[in-house]
Amino acid sequence: MGELEFPERVRRLLASRNPWKARDATLQPASVLLPLFSGEPGGPPELWLVRRSEGMRVHGGQVALPGGKSEPGDSDLLATALRESEEEIGLPQAAVDVLGALDDCATVTGFVITPYVGWIATPFTPAPHASEVARVFAAPLAAFALEPRPITMEWGSSKRIVLSYDAGGETVWGATASILRNFVQLLSG
Repeated sequence: MGELEFPERVRRLLASRNPWKARDATLQPASVLLPLFSGEPGGPPELWLVRRSEGMRVHGGQVALPGGKSEPGDSDLLATALRESEEEIGLPQAAVDVLGALDDCATVTGFVITPYVGWIATPFTPAPHASEVARVFAAPLAAFALEPRPITMEWGSSKRIVLSYDAGGETVWGATASILRNFVQLLSG
C-alpha cells in the first residue's frame, strides 16, 4: 500500500465508526498517540514507541506509546496526546495529521486511555525527554499483526500472564499491546 493511500484509508475507517468510550469516573483520563510514518517512500507503516525511564513512579521501564494523563491546561484528550508526544519525544504538534480516535482502553492501574492515530508525513528525528523516556524506537506496525505470546509478569506480590509482542528489540505488553493489537485487527477488518 502506497505512502499516501495508507493514511487516507485509516482516516476513512476511523471516521466510519464511533469509538467506544469508557464511562467510569473512578478512572484517571489519559491519552496516547499512535505516531505512524513510512520509513521509506511507499514502505510499510511503522510507528514510534518509547521505553519509559526506570525511575518513573508509574510504568517505569515499560514500552509505551507517547502520551500520559490529562492536565488542567489541556482542552481535550487529543490535546493531551499531542502535548505529551511533543514533551516526551520532541514530535511537533503541527507535524501530526490526526487520522482519528480508537476505542478507550481501561487499565488495571486506574487509567482510561483514549488512543489517537496520527500520521507523520515529514521526516522526524526523535528527541527523547531523558527524565521520562529512556529510548525512542521505530517498530513495524506489522509486528502487531502476529499472534501475541504469553509472558509472566510480576504484579505486586503476585504473577500474571499477559500477552506480548516483540518489536524493535523490546517486549511490548499491557495496554500498549492491547491498543496496537486492536488497531491492527480493525485495519484487517
